[in-house]
Amino acid sequence: MIPDESPPPRPETEATSPLLQPANDNACAAAAPIDPRILVIARAIGRQIARDQLDTLPSANDNKPDHER
Repeated sequence: MIPDESPPPRPETEATSPLLQPANDNACAAAAPIDPRILVIARAIGRQIARDQLDTLPSANDNKPDHER
């Protein structure tokens, strides 16, 4: 049988600094909800960036018509 190598549990009375909390500590309070106005602005900015990127793509069909050859 493999011995338990996990560290002993820390006493609950031990004061810890918030800077030393583990990153995966689920005991902390959840973040405040994001303001819906911020989400609307972020979506609009994302759409504009997507439009700008699509405008820079070359045409799928760059063949010249027969009368221009």
